[in-house]
Amino acid sequence: MPSVPRPASDPALKRRKGAFAAAALLVLLVICLTAWLHRVYVERENRHRHQAERELQSINQLQLQAVVGWQQQSLRDAEMLVEDTLLSAALGRWLGDGEVSAREGVRRRLRALNELGHYTAVHFVDSAGTVLLSNRADDGREGTRVPLADLGALRSALSSAKAVMAEPVSDRAFAFPFISVFAPLYDDEVAIGAVWLVQDLRSALLPLLEPWPTPSQTARSGIVWRDGEQARYLNAPRGVKAAVLQYRYPLDGNPAAVVQALGGVRGVFYASDEQGRAVMAMASPVFGTRWLLLSSVEVAEVFADVRRREILALALPVSLLLLASAGVFGIVLRRAWQRERVLTQALQRSLGGLEAQLRVDPLTGVANRRALDEAASFQLALAVRGETPLALLMIDVDHFKLYNDHYGHPAGDQCLKTLAAALQAHVGRAGELVARYGGEEFAVLLPLTDGKAALDLAQRMCEAVRRLQIPHAASTVASHATVSIGVAWLKADAVTVEYARTHRVAPEGGPEGGLEWPLMRELFEQADAALYEAKRLGRDQAVLYVDPDGEVR
Repeated sequence: MPSVPRPASDPALKRRKGAFAAAALLVLLVICLTAWLHRVYVERENRHRHQAERELQSINQLQLQAVVGWQQQSLRDAEMLVEDTLLSAALGRWLGDGEVSAREGVRRRLRALNELGHYTAVHFVDSAGTVLLSNRADDGREGTRVPLADLGALRSALSSAKAVMAEPVSDRAFAFPFISVFAPLYDDEVAIGAVWLVQDLRSALLPLLEPWPTPSQTARSGIVWRDGEQARYLNAPRGVKAAVLQYRYPLDGNPAAVVQALGGVRGVFYASDEQGRAVMAMASPVFGTRWLLLSSVEVAEVFADVRRREILALALPVSLLLLASAGVFGIVLRRAWQRERVLTQALQRSLGGLEAQLRVDPLTGVANRRALDEAASFQLALAVRGETPLALLMIDVDHFKLYNDHYGHPAGDQCLKTLAAALQAHVGRAGELVARYGGEEFAVLLPLTDGKAALDLAQRMCEAVRRLQIPHAASTVASHATVSIGVAWLKADAVTVEYARTHRVAPEGGPEGGLEWPLMRELFEQADAALYEAKRLGRDQAVLYVDPDGEVR
């Protein structure tokens, strides 16, 4: 049987098969590349999410520390009044015997608290809540009553013999939202009333929450608490026009962040805001209160930049696959590495800048109270161990409230800036620090300085302020702005390290601070006493504190 010849292979068929195989391979490569790039995108988005969550958590905790610090400082001020036996005795003499001098002594003490700048008003009330004595005789408060919402806090303070902070209140008694702290007073273990400390929430608490410390269009922090079946807000949410303490939100089971937070959710979580926008939120309880500090930022803002960038990174390698797939892979990986480094550096810069801002007074640019406390702790330790002197100046702008009333608060702010710059120009040695102590009061910490040198420097500061010639028509001291300075110093060579160690006391539940050393507290009290002596002698001068027994305690 003859053999049948096999047909020759068709070149066109081979080309079609090759093209099909190439197309299949191309599709497979595109699928693999797309899957790989999608996985890279998901990993980078997760990394970006974790970085954003850490940033939100860090800012929330820093703001929480600021709020708790303000709360503890207010309660410490009140506890000092509870333990002030001289104040209680003076009130007892006035209430029992009608001693006028005792009443005026108490009024001066209330006025001193008010002049520190932390409190808007300071009154003495009886156990029923009636104002018996005000820091100013002409303010019309005497005879009025504590708002009904604060009576529970007053009764709690009197029954527990401890300072009690009330809830925030918006009442016709004051033209602004306020919060009260009650310091109960006793005469021979019999309750005679309480000192009522009033703070304006707009200037005392809201500046600790606003503005947001890093660039963001949607981020915010606020204080909320449960009020029946509603959430009560200290400051209104973003996009809501409402005054302080005037906004409420129903707790009806919707997925809003405030509902979840008041329902028990803590840490970082995802929810919606009051307008239904998706947000990343962080909730932290404020110790000793019913409050929650709730921080949030819109999810769309958190991921907008990374998503836009990743979409471009996905489209470009796919479109250029046939030209340079290997190069595209390298570019994507390099960009991912560079972006990760940029985001990490930006986060570190933001957190570092926030930490620095927490130690600088935003108005005057000098150190704030927190920086002063830390520096005081450090310099006292150095002075004790090195047996070197340590001096402190307490500086008060004479009749500054009259300056504000006459020229207005913007002019008062500018005056404080100018005076702070003049004081700062007189210090420069290592460890020396000018800080805003509160309101119109400044403090200057001077290591390696004895009483005579500190007094000389204080007198030069007084003269420097005079030379500024800042007009002050409302002053009874001079036609220009002046300052009064109290000087105190510590003879650390008479103090042993063992004494300092055994007498150092840390506050319950809080870190050790400079003013928790009894020696440092005493130095501040002595400088404050010298300051009031300078005021008594006519102001515009510096006075050195003289210890009656001549010993260092």
